[in-house]
Amino acid sequence: MAGSFELIYEQYYDKVFNFIYMRILNREDAEDITEDTFIKAMTAFGSYDPEKSSYITWLCTIARNCMVDHIRKSHRDKIVPFDETYEAGEIDSEIEKLTDDTERQVYDIMSHLKQDERELLSMRYKLNMDYNQIAAVTGISSKAAAKRVERILKKCRDYVAL
Repeated sequence: MAGSFELIYEQYYDKVFNFIYMRILNREDAEDITEDTFIKAMTAFGSYDPEKSSYITWLCTIARNCMVDHIRKSHRDKIVPFDETYEAGEIDSEIEKLTDDTERQVYDIMSHLKQDERELLSMRYKLNMDYNQIAAVTGISSKAAAKRVERILKKCRDYVAL
């Protein structure tokens, strides 16, 4: 069984990392959360049921829970005053790590979306999940997932048109 999990890890690590990164837009935190996701998945691997979900759906559900845990832990002692938001013209350290113009443009567009919007786009286009799989991870209907993705894409097109 351990050999099987190693194959899953190798096959899905990048997809899970990208799913998390697209949601939180911070490379170091995404790496930590991805690590937590696979530790929890390895621990629960014996109870994985392929009849209930695919590996990617199962892993994304675990990743989603790990993100919530991470956000709760990291914000537990932080209270950020409303007026201490991101300053216009301030250098975003995460965008400096990107190497090509397309990556930078995608990052810019994604940074203007809400976390849940980035998550839906990540599942649909980065992980190639169908709407039924997205529904299983998010707890919304597949029809609602499709409609939300459609609205988010329009929001992205409108942002690019500005």
